[in-house]
Amino acid sequence: MKDSVNLLARHPSGAPDAPGEQSDTVVQLCAFFVGEEEYVLDIQRVEEVLPLQRVTPIPHAPSFVEGVLHLRGVILPVVDLRFRLQGQPSVQSRKARLLVCRLGARRVAVRVERVAEVLRVRRGDIKPAPALRVSGRSPFVVGVCGPPDRLRLLLDLKALLRMELEREAVRPSK
Repeated sequence: MKDSVNLLARHPSGAPDAPGEQSDTVVQLCAFFVGEEEYVLDIQRVEEVLPLQRVTPIPHAPSFVEGVLHLRGVILPVVDLRFRLQGQPSVQSRKARLLVCRLGARRVAVRVERVAEVLRVRRGDIKPAPALRVSGRSPFVVGVCGPPDRLRLLLDLKALLRMELEREAVRPSK
C-alpha cells in the first residue's frame, strides 16, 4: 500500500489550487479522542480498529511505547498516543481502542481513548495548522477542521513517530 496523499497538498507548481479543483474533493478522516482533545487521521492510514489487546512490554523502549502486540502472525509496536502527545499515560477505559495504522512499509498500533466517527470533509475545509516547530522537529499537527467550537486536529502520524522510526532503521541488527 502506498503512503496516503498529503491532504493539504497544493499544485506541484506551488500555486494554490484552481477554484473548485481540489478544494471540493471529499476526504475521509478517522476522528478519535486523546484525553479531552479530538484528533483526526487520514482514513487511508487506518487499516483497522481493535478493542484493547494484551500488550507485551519491551524493556528500555521509549516511555510512550507500551510494548508489542501479536496480531495475526505479525508483531506490531503499540504506541500510547496520550503519552506521546501529552506526556501522560492513558486512562483505563472500556472505550479505549487500538488503531492499526500503516506508515509506509511499517505498521503500528496506536492506543486512543475512544474512536468518535469517520468524517467526510471537503479538502478545502481543512485549514493548515500554524507553522510551529518544537525543538527543531517537524510539526505533527498539520491541519484543523470542524466548526470553531469543535476544532479537530489533523495529525501527521509519520511525523509524530519519525524520530523513533529513524532510530529503529539505524539500529544495528544482531
